[in-house]
Amino acid sequence: MKNLTLFAASLAISVAAFGQNVERTAPNVRMNEDAPVRHLNPAQLAAFYGAETPVWSQDFANGIPTTWLNSGLANGTSDPDAVWEYRGTATTPSNTVGSRGAYMAAQTPINSATASNGFVIFDSDFLDNAGVAGNFGNGIASAPHLAELTTEMIDLSSYAVVDLIFTQYYRRFAGPGGSQAVPATYVDFSTDGGTTFPYSVTLNSTVAVNSSTAANDVVVVQAGSYVGGQDSVKVRFRFDGDYYFWIIDDLSIVNTPPNRMAFTDWQGAPSQDIIFGPGASGSSKMGIQTLKQARGVTFDCNAINSGTNSQTNVKLQMKIYDGATLVQTLNSTTISTLAAGDTANYNQLNTYSTAWTPSANGSYSVVYGLLSDSVSVYSDTTSMFVNDSLMSMDFNSWDNSIGASTNTTQWGDGAQMCNRHDLVDDEMLFAAKVYLSSLTQSGAILELSVYDSSAFLGNNGGWDANKLVAYGQKVISSSDTALGFVRFDFTDPSTGRGVDLEQSKGAYFYNLTMYDNQGANYLAIRNDQTWAKSAGSGYMYLAALGSWYSGYSGSLSYNNLWIRGIHCPASSAAACMGIGVDEQAIDQIAMSPNPASEFINLDFGLAVGDYNVSVVDLTGKVMKSELVRADANVSIFIGDLNAGMYMVRVQKGDDVKTMKLSVL
Repeated sequence: MKNLTLFAASLAISVAAFGQNVERTAPNVRMNEDAPVRHLNPAQLAAFYGAETPVWSQDFANGIPTTWLNSGLANGTSDPDAVWEYRGTATTPSNTVGSRGAYMAAQTPINSATASNGFVIFDSDFLDNAGVAGNFGNGIASAPHLAELTTEMIDLSSYAVVDLIFTQYYRRFAGPGGSQAVPATYVDFSTDGGTTFPYSVTLNSTVAVNSSTAANDVVVVQAGSYVGGQDSVKVRFRFDGDYYFWIIDDLSIVNTPPNRMAFTDWQGAPSQDIIFGPGASGSSKMGIQTLKQARGVTFDCNAINSGTNSQTNVKLQMKIYDGATLVQTLNSTTISTLAAGDTANYNQLNTYSTAWTPSANGSYSVVYGLLSDSVSVYSDTTSMFVNDSLMSMDFNSWDNSIGASTNTTQWGDGAQMCNRHDLVDDEMLFAAKVYLSSLTQSGAILELSVYDSSAFLGNNGGWDANKLVAYGQKVISSSDTALGFVRFDFTDPSTGRGVDLEQSKGAYFYNLTMYDNQGANYLAIRNDQTWAKSAGSGYMYLAALGSWYSGYSGSLSYNNLWIRGIHCPASSAAACMGIGVDEQAIDQIAMSPNPASEFINLDFGLAVGDYNVSVVDLTGKVMKSELVRADANVSIFIGDLNAGMYMVRVQKGDDVKTMKLSVL
């Protein structure tokens, strides 16, 4: 377990307080992250590797080499048609054609540097349906597919730190076992001439289902730790799943630049992590919290020196922003020298000695910086939210959905999921919102039970009913599915008071019980994969298997659920009883750019559901109006408007926000 030394004493307390923690992992789902992978555009590739001479390369100018292995399975059976296909200037179809499947709007090929002389494609869509919509399983090789393309032997004995680079174009549907939680794209590495492939890297985990990469997406795999210094290397490109296609070209292995560092996983610990207090208690990671419940937050990372030079004065530097304002900078201790190929882990690169505690409501952005005298590497921005009345373990990222209907052999009627909300002060719970997947159907039944943290009885014990503090049941309606959430009201109808949540209990479990009426009404809940949940902060009960689990092995498909408690400080409940959650949400909606000429983008923050967006000129005339679903990036085309000033009005029911817009 990560941070074993730091957490050992507090973990014993946590187990006593929170019941019998179940650390069993459920079967039949696998998921790996893109930890050693980066994605570049062609300009970034040229800037970073332009001066490097490849150790090995292949651009498929003469087809798939005869020294390579190309094999595949269709629907579990060996099939000579279920293999990678070469597209060149003289093939039929030629290299001007991409996927020929029925579910591509255009047969766009890869846009690689040498696409003009050929590329290779695995066209799962076409193989399954022969390019005919609805013709599932009637193509020349029916899905699911497992196709492997393996290189010849490569001698890297003189090169210790290397990168595998190639250009790809991939559209995602489902991965192994038909799971949409994982992609179908993998790169495997062998150091014994292909006898075994002990190292595997998952690609494209962040590509959404039914979405694709850019047609010229450059993939960089830091492969030195797998194959550096080895003389019998083979690389295998593996498509394992259903639909749509994977095209690759311009493969190369390069000796890496002299000065380079990267975030990396280390012995099961994630490349970057966030830890919520108090102290090192193993608290749940609360992506949305009230100011009264704000706790100290610290950060850590693991970093590899993936260049050929030693790096000096290496440190982790955290920057926390509220909008464009820098709120706080935190630094780890400094490592004087990090040798080439060495990894500095979270025991060295952390801010545990100095926590950041939010002091005001806001939408905070966090950036991890990995710095040395020669290199600066920054992470993508992640966000957390401090507000008046919402508490949840999610970070407002909807990454997948999971629940009763997502696996009929494991879940089913009576399946349960829970997340643990930790407290640092007393609260009063008035209501809760549970957010639904877009596939959820009316008629499904959802129960929400709130227990104090000691109520969980472990693997086969379930819950101590004597420690139930709030309960609600809802038959999901069409209005609920349109809004995207179900609201449970826990106020006393006579007094208007909510349910007291006492800090002395430490934490409360919010437990969902789900009924999809034997599959008749699809039911699944939104899940957030931004940060792996803390141990003991969430469990799932698979009704068909009759047991509780901490999650799926190696997977974040069950993690931080969108279960948002609506509550106020118990000492001054009236202070926020009059504040509507939707009111708060609509105030956070932001528009950019401004001025604009072609598109405006609306960021809805914590808002959910459908909103009417109108663009109105200064005379009050509505120039355009659209009904949109709240999301982090909703684009509105304004390129057909004349230059001038307009008002953009965002409305949901009685809640309205108006913003000025200058069109160029």
